[in-house]
Amino acid sequence: MGAVRQVGITLHRIGVLTGGDIGKVLEMAQVADAAGIDMISVPDHISFGPGAREEYPQGPDKFPGGIDEDWYEPLTLLAAIASVTTQIRLSTAILISPLRSAVFLAKQLATLDRISNGRAVPVFGAGWHRAEFASCNMPFDTKFTHMEEQIGACRALWKGGAQSFHGTIVNFDDLWSYPLPVNGDMPIWLGIKPSPRNIERMARLGNGWLPAMESLEVIADTKAKVLARKTELGLPAEFTIRKGLVPVYRADGTPDADATFAQAGAMTEAGVDVVDLAPIFLSGDYRDAASLIERMAALKG
Repeated sequence: MGAVRQVGITLHRIGVLTGGDIGKVLEMAQVADAAGIDMISVPDHISFGPGAREEYPQGPDKFPGGIDEDWYEPLTLLAAIASVTTQIRLSTAILISPLRSAVFLAKQLATLDRISNGRAVPVFGAGWHRAEFASCNMPFDTKFTHMEEQIGACRALWKGGAQSFHGTIVNFDDLWSYPLPVNGDMPIWLGIKPSPRNIERMARLGNGWLPAMESLEVIADTKAKVLARKTELGLPAEFTIRKGLVPVYRADGTPDADATFAQAGAMTEAGVDVVDLAPIFLSGDYRDAASLIERMAALKG
């Protein structure tokens, strides 16, 4: 089996895991940082309408949590995490970027990157819940176009000076937006399905990918296609993939941590660069979080 290169944790249902105690969230981030976890990620939803569970693309039984539990705004929470950590990179799982205006998003991300001294690694996704878009007064049917234009607008503004951008949705002339990211730019990953059109998006616009429930075979094939297309486009043949461990359950319905962690080697061989875990998948008890984080860190040997 391949050696795991990097590991991450996702703060999925973190309000439930911590009982709504934000101090415990920050404590968990500090434990991960000290343990050598490479990346910490926060999911995103701004609002839910009454049909959210039924609309969920993977089916109502796969809906990731409750509509009436804490869903922290990810960039705000990551800024708080940045203030109590020093090494761990700060990501999203995913950031539903078309819910936000492009210029404001560029400002938020650059600010997070400066607060964290260059540790921001946002993952953009297009979203799926129509009522959520309506609540933010953002168009739903053009969400992919909006996401693409957001990436272009962010990268334009992050060059510094007066910048202009003209798209179908995002349009501005001669705007200055500071601060700039620490390194003048930052990686933007995509969390989208690997359709032919989206593979093209990944190749042109993405520095990495967060798959959902795709198999390892699909992940390996997608990475090869993206890298080949990047080469054709004359872009650097670099593309990072983060994938979460899928929880394995025993016959009695309890999570099997050993079987879950055993997937890591095969994931790495398939081209996964960052093996990730949402601790709540293996235990709903916050007191178990530190040991699960230490076990994740140990995957790197």
